[in-house]
Amino acid sequence: MGKTLNVELVEEFRGRLRELRGRLHRTAATTDEELRTLEAHQAGAPAEDVARESVTTLLSRLSAQEKHELDEVYAAQARLETGTFGICEGCGRSVPLARLRAMPAARTCVACEAREEERAR
Repeated sequence: MGKTLNVELVEEFRGRLRELRGRLHRTAATTDEELRTLEAHQAGAPAEDVARESVTTLLSRLSAQEKHELDEVYAAQARLETGTFGICEGCGRSVPLARLRAMPAARTCVACEAREEERAR
């Protein structure tokens, strides 16, 4: 079974998650604004419309990814508050501190993540 984090680490990850949440909010807001601007632009020549459609599709995908990352940050914050942050959802062991520092919203250890990715293929 995984160990709970000490008070200093809890505070460290609160800060890391808050910073990540803020960055994602700013990025998502910028992307949404750019998307609205592109959609509001008048239809032009066919070549312009194709280019605009490609950019709009890309921005939509980026926005969806950013929103997913934001959901993961909120879930990590909830795990932090309930005492389950840093415990692998796959095997129940502690997620290594280096992984959490690199990916504060990580739900699993590297081994469980690799198994999940293999199953998804």
